[in-house]
Amino acid sequence: MSKKAGSYPPDGYRYLDQIAALLAYRKPEELAGKALSFLSADFGAMAASLFYATRPLVRVRQGEFSESLTAHMDQWEANIERRITTGAWKITKEESLIALHRLKQTGHWVVYALIPDMQQVVGAICLIFPPERTWTEGEQALLGSFLQIIGRLVSVVGELNLTRERLGQLSLFYQVAQSMTSTFDLNKVLEDTMQLATAVLDATASALMLVDEETQELVFEYAYGEMGNLLRKQRMPLNEGIAGWVAVHGVPALVNDVRQDPRFSANVDKRTGFLTRSVICVPIQIRGKTIGVLEALNKRSEEGFDSEDLRLMTTTANQAAIAIENARLYQNLRDERDRILQAQENVRRQVARNLHDGTVQFLSAIAMGIDHLERLLEFKPEAARAELEALRELTRQATRQARLALFELRPLILETQGLVPALEAYVQQLQASETFIVHFEAPRSLPEITGSVAAAIFSIVQEAVTNVKKHASARDVWLRLSAENGWFHVVIEDNGTGFDPKAVELEYDRRGSIGLLSMRERAELIDGQLEIQSRTTPPYSGTVVTLRVPIRAASREPRAAASERKGG
Repeated sequence: MSKKAGSYPPDGYRYLDQIAALLAYRKPEELAGKALSFLSADFGAMAASLFYATRPLVRVRQGEFSESLTAHMDQWEANIERRITTGAWKITKEESLIALHRLKQTGHWVVYALIPDMQQVVGAICLIFPPERTWTEGEQALLGSFLQIIGRLVSVVGELNLTRERLGQLSLFYQVAQSMTSTFDLNKVLEDTMQLATAVLDATASALMLVDEETQELVFEYAYGEMGNLLRKQRMPLNEGIAGWVAVHGVPALVNDVRQDPRFSANVDKRTGFLTRSVICVPIQIRGKTIGVLEALNKRSEEGFDSEDLRLMTTTANQAAIAIENARLYQNLRDERDRILQAQENVRRQVARNLHDGTVQFLSAIAMGIDHLERLLEFKPEAARAELEALRELTRQATRQARLALFELRPLILETQGLVPALEAYVQQLQASETFIVHFEAPRSLPEITGSVAAAIFSIVQEAVTNVKKHASARDVWLRLSAENGWFHVVIEDNGTGFDPKAVELEYDRRGSIGLLSMRERAELIDGQLEIQSRTTPPYSGTVVTLRVPIRAASREPRAAASERKGG
């Protein structure tokens, strides 16, 4: 490979052909290998090396490296890599990009060339020549020019390669984003996300774990790649492993040798047979709260995961968070829609029952009374007046029943004056139409409760009273309001037959009514606490329903009640 002194430089036109041939290569390591080959051949180098700090790292060596030359090359490239990776290496006007040096120990000639890109050093080329090699200034200048051209070509191809890689990543991110906007199927979206994370990071497997707050565990909800099925649905404590550490602290972790990291736990590997070597793990957060983690396992390349991988994982985790949040919001909307539909159906049934059991019965009796009155007027006119009075009373009762049904369906006073006046009016309606006695107790000063909270409390009172009417056979009902220690209290008590609340709730799947469940759901929607106590053994039989609502969320300002009223 070596040439005699004086046989340089090579033919310029042939060298231009070599440069043109390099433009056909699309990978920087292939271009670097070909470039070093003809540089060594044309300039008589016995060994050559090229180092380029791209992603992934490019390192190419060719030729005859003795032990001492290898040690020198390793040390020189390590210094170059350290300066590039620890911070931007800016090229100054005083800094030379080409240097010719003779090694003291061996006498070999070494040519060093820095690879620039946008006024920064991104790599280096090194050529080693035999000790007997002689140089002219023209040869040095020509070699320096060629090295700069080769360095620039490697840099451009490396940037193009990285650009193509990022365009591919953007295409995958776009596909996932399209999937998010076209479907609310969380399983499909997250499976696509896992496939994206595995492919982009060149990992053997990836996993998405969600936090189970009740058990304080991480659950492998989705897994992709090697051993994916074995990882799925596995559980691990929040205080265990690198993923647990990320979930607790809310910051990412990058570990390329898990055996050297004290946070690593081999428990999952032992259960599944999967051998973890390297891990990159990032938190999945919604509005600052960590709901899970996304991790990729075992980078295929020898360099391991790097900061670029961490950036991509963070972007992927953010997309996963959006998908999870959208799916949860969509599910909440579906659940709320179902609750509204169920509430509407319950109202329709209740109105139908009230009309059938009350108003319709009275109207039927009135119709039969009119027929009877007709006959009395024909055969016994003196008895007609008493029958007419009876019909008048039936009409009054039918009117009261209809008004109560309308009031329960939509109490306008609740919207205009608030909860306490609405309950006072409701008690008056009950007193006029029901067989039991209602005792209403409220202090003079109570917080004003309006809006959705007032509507929810009124609905819970209605449901409790309806249960008394339908099942309790009570003589008395007490409705008590109070405010204490930041809580608004509502108590509905009766002295009826009582029931077993737990048994009733367990039989909802076989019952047509879900009144107790509806009361609990309404209480939860306003951050309230509902407690139901009931006894079936006389003389202490009866039911007590207690609702506690935080005043800070329920009221705007104190108000004076119209008066303390005790009915009965």
